[in-house]
Amino acid sequence: MIVAYNMSEWRAFLKLFRSPRGDVLVLMSTFLLTVLIDLTVAIQVGVILASFLFLKRMSEETRVSVITENLGDHEEEETRDISRLEVPPEVEVFEIYGSLFFGAMDRFRDAIRRIEKRPKALILRMRHVPSVDATGLQSMEELLHDCRRHHVALVLSAVSPRTLETMRRAGFVERLGEENLAPDIFKALERVQSLLAGDPSEGGIAGPREFSTGSSH
Repeated sequence: MIVAYNMSEWRAFLKLFRSPRGDVLVLMSTFLLTVLIDLTVAIQVGVILASFLFLKRMSEETRVSVITENLGDHEEEETRDISRLEVPPEVEVFEIYGSLFFGAMDRFRDAIRRIEKRPKALILRMRHVPSVDATGLQSMEELLHDCRRHHVALVLSAVSPRTLETMRRAGFVERLGEENLAPDIFKALERVQSLLAGDPSEGGIAGPREFSTGSSH
């Protein structure tokens, strides 16, 4: 009885009730299943519930924001003064925070759809995207397809090494074009400005420009 009492860790058990509701739900489900059914079943259900809870939290952490108007308010790793940057009116800049995986893609698509005007160029800052999964890559492919179809330039800025390697293996970088990968926001703006200027050597944009993220998503 003494050994069982010491193993129960009832004080830690009570402290866990101060945790977020999702954690308490996993705790109570595992506890009740252990008592009423079987330890093996309880562990399996507990792991599944904890996985769903983790995915939910990860999707909530992922944010996609339009920062075109207040680009200078965002910190930049480079020493150059970002507050002096001027974004052309026909360019939209988005910043993504968090991993691009299937649990977060609805947020990504909704943010892209909220663009009110039709830009001629779209910059995605991805310096805070540590990883991307197959669903994230598929959404990026769809975005690239929409941009190409409506003559909108797509440029990625500051893609992390891990995310970039995943994109290379999937062939996305080849379809996007190495020239549309910029190491920072300064180079990204230089790239879109050369495209908007119609420089043939840079593959300037031509033809009618519209932007849509409708049916393909």
